[in-house]
Formats: sequence, C-alpha cells, structure tokens
Amino acid sequence: MLLVLGFILLSLSPLNDCKILQQEPNITTIIAGYGYPLEVHVAVTSDGYELILHRIPHGRNVPATKGPVLLQHGLTDASAGWCLNPPDESLAYILADSGYDVWLGNNRGNGYSMSNVNYGPNTQAFWDFSWDELALIDFPTLINYVSTTTQSPKISYIGHSEGTIQAFAGLISNPSLADKLHVFIALAPVTYVGGITVSLFQILSHLDADDLLALLGLREFFLPDLVHVLLPDICKVSPSTCGFGGTLFYGSDSFVNITRLDFYTDYEPFPTSAKNIIHWSQCVRANTFAKYDYGIAGNLLHYGQITPPPYPIKDFPATLPLVLFTGGIDGLADPSDVAKLLKDLPVNHTVFNIPNYGHLDPLLGYNAHQIIYPTILEQLVKYHKQEEPIF
Repeated sequence: MLLVLGFILLSLSPLNDCKILQQEPNITTIIAGYGYPLEVHVAVTSDGYELILHRIPHGRNVPATKGPVLLQHGLTDASAGWCLNPPDESLAYILADSGYDVWLGNNRGNGYSMSNVNYGPNTQAFWDFSWDELALIDFPTLINYVSTTTQSPKISYIGHSEGTIQAFAGLISNPSLADKLHVFIALAPVTYVGGITVSLFQILSHLDADDLLALLGLREFFLPDLVHVLLPDICKVSPSTCGFGGTLFYGSDSFVNITRLDFYTDYEPFPTSAKNIIHWSQCVRANTFAKYDYGIAGNLLHYGQITPPPYPIKDFPATLPLVLFTGGIDGLADPSDVAKLLKDLPVNHTVFNIPNYGHLDPLLGYNAHQIIYPTILEQLVKYHKQEEPIF
C-alpha cells in the first residue's frame, strides 16, 4: 500500500491545473444570501502575496459595537469553513449578530489568496512556502491589516487547526504581536503532531514524505486529486474515508451533519502547497514543533545550523490570554500532543475539553453553537475591550 501511494503521489496534476477558487462557488454568495453585509479586502504580504479577507462588518440589523475579531482557517480550508452552516449554527454569523466586526482570513495559496505581485500560481515560486511563512508573514500581515483598517489597537483572534499552529509559531517568533491581541482562542489547537492518528500523515511520514513530495516540485497540493482521483480503490472500499471530513485526512468526527456533505464539498477542501504538507509530515515523523527541514546542507544555508530551529513553547508571550477548545477524539490535534503543548505553555491558559469532539466538530459540528460557541462569546466578553460602533 505504501509503495502504491508513493507512485500515485508522483502522478498528481501538473502545475497549470492549480485551483483558483475565485471563479468557482464562492462563499460571498452564501454570506450575502443570508442577508449579511460583506466586504472583500486585500492585504499584501512583505513577499508579495495578496491575501483575501472576507469581512462581515456587522450583523443583520445589529451594529458592530464590540470591535473586530479575526477568524483564521485550518489546513486545506479557507474563510468558507466558518460560514457553511446556517446563521444560527456558524460562528462567523453568530459573532456578527452578537455585535462583532468579523474578519475571515485566507492564507496564501488556499484558493482565494491566489495572487502574488511578483509571479503567478502557475510558477513553482508561488508554491514555495510552508506553515513557516503562514506563521512568520501571513499571520502578522492579517493582524496588522485588520488592526489598521478598523483603527483598533487590539483585536481578538480565533484560529482553527493550522490557524492555531501559525499563531503559536508567529507569536513565539514575534512576541510583540501579543500587544495587538485581546485574546487568542484556539479551536483544535496544533503545535506538536507526533501523536497524529490520521491516515494520510501517518502514511506520508513513513514514506519520508519530504523526499517523495519534493519530486513533485514546489507546487500545489489539492486533496480531492489525491483522494477521489488517485485513490479510487480506497474510496470504493471505504467511501466514508474519502468524503469531506473523511478519516483519511482529518480523523473521526461525531457531529458533522452527513446530510450536508454534498453541500460542503461544493466549497471544501481547499488547496495548499506540497511543501506545507511536507512540513507537517516532517513534524509528525520527528515529533517536533520546528521550522521546515531542508536537510543538513539546506539547513546550514537557511538557518546556519544543521537542524531546523524549534519554536520553543516556553517563549509564547505570557501576557496574552489563551483559551483552548480541545477534542477527545481529535485525530489531527491528538490529545497526547495537546497535553504536551499544555504542559509546556508558560502562560495561564483556560482549557475546555469536549470528550467526543473530533477535528472538524468545532467548525462544522451541528451542536457547536450549543456546546462551545456560547463559551467563546463569554470569553470574548471577558477579554475584549469595548469599542465604538463600526459600520
């Protein structure tokens, strides 16, 4: 099986088939269709990526009196992930109707943020990034853009999955960013991933995925091409493995509404770079929270040392309020990895554990609006400074 998957991965679609989702079903249609105001913003990174932000500036007939909140998506996701359930079940709409100015970020190369002022997505240079760049460049770019545009000295940040790993790494590398945040709320928090149980990353880590996927070039990774096209036999034997939210990539979930799966797959999942998948797989194999491993020669060139530098959890800014929502059956943010993170954190943190929650349940679970969103609102009120109405 491992050898077959190795050859399959080498046959992924060519570079010029990259998925630019601005012309495909767009989340803006859904947001506007529910009667919410919508703005599309562009934040340009220091290396030229044009990051798309979808803004819901206020609720339906509800002014934004509580200031801005930035929601950042997870791996192979985008701003759409926060908005796919009905208004009374989706966190983005609930926040807007509770008086917040809601910003939905999009990382580089995720299907919405598909432009760079220097080169296009059909070039290898466009895809030369991992979550290092998401943490060190995209994260501060989004924070600074929202803060500047809203003239808010501080905003609140809610991340899911990779939206937490880039925040942890970004804040460890640049602790001054903590001064711009009221609170960091982490859903399905990820740093260490050595205990990950999802099938794809286990397979890739055993395959020495960095060498294998490097043969693809620095290019796009789009999960449906891998699962639905390249693994048809697995999909026939185990259809549940291949559907959106399938166990192959995210692990098990308890409360994702299976009657909505066809709708979800109109918008999900989203692309990322092969280099990003390599980075994740490296950390699974090495059981580290560290920068991308370029090999001995490459590490000497990039870092001046033979091993990739770690992101020391002990350097997380101790003054920043941190609230974590963890799941007992989360295959991507495995409980053992989360326990290691909590043990190493220097900051006083608040943890809410939902024993039967998987990785996507905090995002798409049909009961998340009853189980965790009221607590999120309570935590925002606790830490969020009252601000003037924003329209």
